Formats: sequence, C-alpha cells, structure tokens
Amino acid sequence: MTISYYRLKLFLLLLYPVSFLSFKKPVICADTINIGNVRCDYLTNPLGIDDTRPCLSWELISRKKGERQIAYQIIVSSDMLKLKNNVGNIWSTGKVISSETNQIRYNGRQLLSGRVYYWKSRVWDGHNHVSNWSNVQHWSMGLLNKNDWKAKWIGLSPIDSITVQDKYIIPTSPLLRKEFTIKKRIIRATLYASALGAYLIYLNGKRVGNQILAPEWTDYSKRVQYQAYNITSMLNSGQNVIGAVLADGWYAGALWSHFYRGRYGFNRRLLAQLQIEYSDGSSDTIVSDKSWKILKDGPVQAASIFDGEIYDERANPRGWKIPRFEDNGWGGVSVDTTIHVSLHAQMDPPIKVVKEVKPIAIFKLKEGQHQKSAYIVDLGQNIAGWVKLTLPYNPGRKLLFQYAEMLNADSTLYTANLRNAKPVDVFIPGKESQINYEPEFTYHGFRYVEILGLSEPPKLDQVTGEVMASSLPVVSSLETSSKDLNKLWKNILWTQQDNMPGIPTDCPQRDERLGWMGDAQIFSQTAIYNMDMESFYKKWLRDIRDEQTEDGRFPNYAPYVTQGFRYYDAPGWADAGVILPWRVYLNYGDTQILKDNFESMCKFIDNILKNNPDLIRTNEVGQDYGDWLNGNTIKEQGYPTTGGSVPKDLFNTAYFAYSTMLLAKDCKILGKKNLFKRYDSLSLAIRVAFDKHFVNSNGIITGNTQAGYALALEFNLVPQKLKHKVVGNMVNAVKAYDYRISTGIHTTEMLMNQLSMNGYSDIAYKLLQSHRFPSWLYSIDQGATTIWERWDGYVKGRGFQDSNMNSFNQPVFGAVGEWMFENILGIRPDEKHPGYHHFFIKPAIGGKLKWAKGSYHSIVGKIGVSWKRSNDGFTYEIDIPVNSTATVILPTEKKITEDGNEVNDVSGVKLISKKDGQTSLLVQSGKYIFKY
Repeated sequence: MTISYYRLKLFLLLLYPVSFLSFKKPVICADTINIGNVRCDYLTNPLGIDDTRPCLSWELISRKKGERQIAYQIIVSSDMLKLKNNVGNIWSTGKVISSETNQIRYNGRQLLSGRVYYWKSRVWDGHNHVSNWSNVQHWSMGLLNKNDWKAKWIGLSPIDSITVQDKYIIPTSPLLRKEFTIKKRIIRATLYASALGAYLIYLNGKRVGNQILAPEWTDYSKRVQYQAYNITSMLNSGQNVIGAVLADGWYAGALWSHFYRGRYGFNRRLLAQLQIEYSDGSSDTIVSDKSWKILKDGPVQAASIFDGEIYDERANPRGWKIPRFEDNGWGGVSVDTTIHVSLHAQMDPPIKVVKEVKPIAIFKLKEGQHQKSAYIVDLGQNIAGWVKLTLPYNPGRKLLFQYAEMLNADSTLYTANLRNAKPVDVFIPGKESQINYEPEFTYHGFRYVEILGLSEPPKLDQVTGEVMASSLPVVSSLETSSKDLNKLWKNILWTQQDNMPGIPTDCPQRDERLGWMGDAQIFSQTAIYNMDMESFYKKWLRDIRDEQTEDGRFPNYAPYVTQGFRYYDAPGWADAGVILPWRVYLNYGDTQILKDNFESMCKFIDNILKNNPDLIRTNEVGQDYGDWLNGNTIKEQGYPTTGGSVPKDLFNTAYFAYSTMLLAKDCKILGKKNLFKRYDSLSLAIRVAFDKHFVNSNGIITGNTQAGYALALEFNLVPQKLKHKVVGNMVNAVKAYDYRISTGIHTTEMLMNQLSMNGYSDIAYKLLQSHRFPSWLYSIDQGATTIWERWDGYVKGRGFQDSNMNSFNQPVFGAVGEWMFENILGIRPDEKHPGYHHFFIKPAIGGKLKWAKGSYHSIVGKIGVSWKRSNDGFTYEIDIPVNSTATVILPTEKKITEDGNEVNDVSGVKLISKKDGQTSLLVQSGKYIFKY
C-alpha cells in the first residue's frame, strides 16, 4: 500500500500537532541542479569488480552561477524495483552534509561475489533544495574469494622439458570448446575469464566482448587479471557452445631483454566460469574443466606481440564456434593443478580498437625495389595497431603485411629502427570468395604497410588502420590561431594513445614497448590533461609495487622482465613510485592512492637514505641514466656537443630531495604526524646539502646547464636569496644556445615551466614556436604525426639517427603538453584543494598567438577557457564547473568588465587584487565573459 505525502503529513499532525507543524515536503530543484556522469570506481556500470568499498562519484550540472552542493544522499539496493521505490536495502546514507561529489567510499552491507548492485544519488543545493535522483546505475561484483572459482586452468598437455625449439618457435594457437544445454528462462548470465597467455572467447559463434590481448600485462608470477562479461543476450534456449583461442600474449611471448619465449611460462592456459541465473531462482555454473575439447592446431599458426601473426584460413574448422559441431576428432584438455596465481578483476578500461584510420595514399613500388605485387599503403598517421583488409575477391595466394613508421629515400620501408622486432602479418586464404582479415594477437607501430600477394591493386576503401589502445576517455581539447601548435597538440595526443596498451609504454614499434617509469612520470601531467587516467594509473602503480624489492628499490620499468635486478633504482625513473601517486592525488583528490602506495614509498626513500647517508645521491647500487637524451646526444652539424648534460650526482640528489618532499606531504595529508616530521626534516636536510654542493653564491649551479637550473627551480631547491640570480643564469644558458633547447627528457618541460613562472614566457613561446633544429615544430616540418624519441630522429639532408634507438612514436618530449595547457589556456590544479575543488586559470598570452580555446573535463566537471586579442582589447570566456571555484589571473590592471559591468559588481566574482600588472579574481561556478 502506498501512502501519499499529504495523508502522511495529516497522520503525523494528528499524532504530534506541535512537532510537525514545520514538516515540509522537499523542494525539488530540477531546474537548478542536476546530476550527470555517475560512476563507480571511475567506470560507468562496471562488471565484475573486486573492490569491496568502491568509490562512487557524479558531476553536477546547472545554469545558475555560483551553484554548489551542500549535501548528498546515496541509496544502494540489490533489487531494481526496490531502488525505484527509493529503498536502499544494501546502503542508504541519509542526508549527508558534504560538498563531495567524488571519492565517496561505499560503506554499506558486505558486498557478495557475483551480485549486481543498483544505486542512485541526489544532492541539495546551496539553498537546501533537493535535486531529482540521478539515473539508476549499477555495478557487479567479481569472484571475491578463492573458493568462488570453480573453474580449472586448462590447455594442452604441459611441456615438461623445455627445449631450444620451445624458446624460439611459436606453437600454433589451440582451439577449445564446450557444449552445454539450457532448459530454463534466463534472468542473467555472466562470464568470468582469464588466461596465461592471451585469449579470445566465443559464444554461439559470436565473439564475447571487444577486448584485445586480454587479460593484459601484469607480472604473471604475482597476479593475473580476469574480465567479466554480461552474456545474457548471447545464450540460446537449448544447445549452446563456448569456444576459445589461446595465444602467447605477454605471458609466453618474447619480451625485451628476454628475446626468447617463456619469461613467465610456456604452458598457455584458459580459465572460464559462466554463471547462469534462472527465473525460478536456480542457477547453473559452466566451468573450464576436463570436459572441454581441444584442437592443437588452429588457424593461428603463430602470434607474437613483436613479430606479428600468421593466420591460415585453411586450418580453420568450419562451424567450430557454433553448437552441434562434430568435434569427435578433438582431444581432451589437460587440467593444470599446479597454478596458484592470485586473480584480480580488471579495474581499468580494457584495450580495444578505439579508432579507425583510412589511408591517404597507396602506391606500387617500382620494379627492382621489391616483388611486382608490392604496394605501400600510407595511413597518413603513425598509429599503434594493424590494418584490416576487405577484398571482394580471393587472390588465392598468401598475403604478407609488413609495417614501418617511415620510408627510406627510395620509398621502401624503413625498418632498421625496429631492431629485433619483425612486424609481419601473414594471411593464407582458404576457399572463401571474399577476404576479411585482421590479426587478433599482435600489434605494430606504423604509418606505412607494405602488402604483398595481391592480384589487383588495392583501393583506399579496402584498407583500414585499426588503432589499438586502452579505451580511456579523452577529456581535453586545445585549439589556437597557430596551425603548427594545433598539430603539435594532436601529435601529443596521438602519441599518448599509441602508447597505452594497458601500461604506459615508451614506444609501440620496436622490440621494447615497456612501461619505463621515467618516461611515464615526466609525461604524467600531460597524460592526465588528455585522458581520464585515474583507474589506469591505479592499475600500473600496483604493477610497480609488485616489482619492488624487499629492501625498497623500485624498478626502472614495470612490469619487469629482465633477469636479475640490473634495471632498478635509476634516479628519475624509480622515483615515479613516489611522484605518480602524488600526481593522481593532486588531480583527482584521491587519498586512497596515497594510502595504497604509502608503505612502498617509505621503503624507497629509506633505502636511498641508507645508501647515501651524506644525502648526495650517487646511486652506486642502481642504474644511472641522468637527464636522458640531452643536447649532448644530438648529432647535427653546428649544434653544440657539450654543455647539455647535467651532472648525474646533481640530477640524482635533486630527485632525492623532491621525492622526499612529496612523501612528507603525503604523511601530512594522511595524518601521520611523526613520519611527517621525519621526512620533512630529511627533505630540508637534502635541500641544504644540495645547495652546499651544487649552488654557489653567484647562483651558478654546477655544470651551468639549462637542465641544472630548471631542475633546481622546479624542485624548489634554490635559496630564496639566490633565486633571481639562478633564473638569470638559466635564461643566459638558453641564450648561449642561441635560443635553442639543450635539455633532456626530464628537464625540457621543467625549463618551459620555469621560464614562464619567472617572467620569461616570451622565451618559452620562442622555443615552442621555433622551426629551427632542435624543436617540436622541426619534426612537424619533416612530416611527424607523433612525437619523436629524439630531436634529430630524422634530419633532412642527413637522414636517420642511430637505428638502435630511434622511435618516431615516443611520448616523453610531448610532456610540453603540460606547459601548453597550463600557459596557453592557463588551467592548473591547486595543491591546497586537490581534485579541482578550486583551481587556477592564468593564461600566459604570448608568441604569435591571436586566440586560443580549449577545455579540460576534470573529475568535478568541464573547465572551459578561451581568449582572443584584437584591436579593441582582450576577451576571455571562462566556464567553471558546478561546485568548484577558480582564481582567475589576467595580465592587466586595467578595468575589467563582465556583461558590461565592472567585475566588482558581478555576481559570482570577487576582486582579490590588482598588482604587478595582474588582476586576480575569485570566480564561482558558471560561464563568464571578461573584457578589457
């Protein structure tokens, strides 16, 4: 029975005539504030999570300036109908007085394996009016306990004695299948799957999900991810079949510094558990076990991350993916009871095809360069992925696809920079009348692909570049009056996307493709501005912790594959284990990331201190790269070959000071008072030691390099009394190089930052917009569509750099995207209010730009900035998300108006100060147009 609001009020008034005189129906503010982008653990309606206290979040939408949230309510139910009736039988918070819209941890009843939970939220605005409820969202739990897994690891019979052939010859990918019958009406069906290797799963002839190279890369000796799929609509009443293909993936395939198979193992295994719930309340579980059938030799003859895929359609048993296939000739699977790996749900967006690129040109190689039927396809864009070929005919012969980033002068593929990688895909057709082919267990970094074996010239619409990456949402935009800077921004974004296959890699093409921690921490702020990185970084930080040694050393890359501890503890690389959690906290307001990594960060700093008691970090126990790829490594006539390299003990000690300072801040945030005192004192002591050893009374830093000055200023290591001199020396170091860059991968972004922060944005713009070598625009003038590893990867008239290390798709010099975002648009986070509860907008208008516009979709909502200058003055359009404020700093002390009114009289705007040629305004949420 439903009791109306008014009957309830009358009933209460009769019982309590005084107490309820003020009882009021909540005022709905649907026209004022609404809720959007409702997420669980930073994902929309995630399946199979294993976080028992997931993080709930939403964004607020309102047309009203200065709108804010003062309270919220969340209800969670195990039943959709109950939730629609506002019954939260799992968790109901009641009205919580709080402005938080994210990082809200679930705190209800214990969550159970395999269960689906429905939830919604509502908020109260600044006038205490309540919003409508959000749309209903849901999440489902994975298999939380070891005993929940009934499935067994299955595959071919194990390899007992490893031979040389096993290490170097990739075996064919086996096919696995299991038929089963369903006789009842299904309510819900969920498939949980994983592999030692890489897997594809099919149900009744259709592929399950669109994930690529699952379960993705982890240290398989420590943990393996599993995925969950809602397959309710894929099941039939009656006969059904589940099928799977297994390949090497990262588990068994050849990896960098381990140029043979089997870094983690040779025996490829499948784990699959299908849980079916029926309308009568009963359930069934179909699991991988000894009842499955297996065919040793499927159509995938060989598949390698580095070396491509060989696919023979003639070996593809027709109909094996659908029910009632005759599999009597198939063998029984081997059940492996020796595997005791830790299983974890995948909690970040999976690798998928995120874009398709059509070629801009196809040409035939001249006779004598290659076979007569060799065609070069130019996608016009350097990507990570492969090509898909669709032909209306069958050429009747083997097709070869070879990939490369660049062309030689004679238009043949430039493959020297691929080192040991052999990116060739092979397709052997069967009797089909048409060809639809793309590889499934590999990927390549390329712009050009050479196709051999065609009987007719390929057409542009028959070839498609498939772009593969972790499916992270793009959250920013940037456009300016400079087509060159617009191209640079696009190149940075492309390079990031091409290097996100579950981990942040250095490159997608050669035999490396590793999660180098130095590259990743340098690029991390740019990455966060470009994409929603929180769940991605949480996963990768767990990979890093998995590789930490007992004495506290971090690896230089993760997951780690080199035998022994050779690639460990390099300053600026290993420090990512401290720097990256801080970046995530700063941008997303997530204190849990600090808690999760706190112990490992303390061990890391303590170990450095133990090995460097005089506080000068010499790094005798680990690798010592320094400021990698600095100006001294450039091989170009007329460019200085000395004066670019910062001394390594200076570089190392600076990172020691910075990481310790961040750890002290973490301690303070987490309320660890004693540890804060310890690490804060240590940070100060390292800074004193740095100044004593490397900074003289004239503000000259040892080495007198652009890098050394930028590093010391960026990490706040310079005594205040000497800062002016140090800044002047940094500027002189730039002038000494004739306004060209001599910095390496760590300090280039720092140089740009410190020039602008200390009043020299004009020089920063000059470096950014330079077409002279070395510069960002120089590579664009050479046709670059992604960021190059080296400034001189290719020089017109000279050709290519050293092929041993010459990637044309490497993110790290793209870290200048951070400077572009924080200076051209002016958006930057506020350390005192992490997660963009408050932030800064301070555009540095300069260079040749006449206008710029862009946005960043932060965790609290979309921030928008545009500006233009004309003969009439300057116009700024600012968009502040609901429930947030910004300090807007404009480069003038002139009168500023908004909608014709002086800013002093504008609702939502407060004048803070006018000084030093700047006006500072505190701006509430809403859209504003400022003019002067």
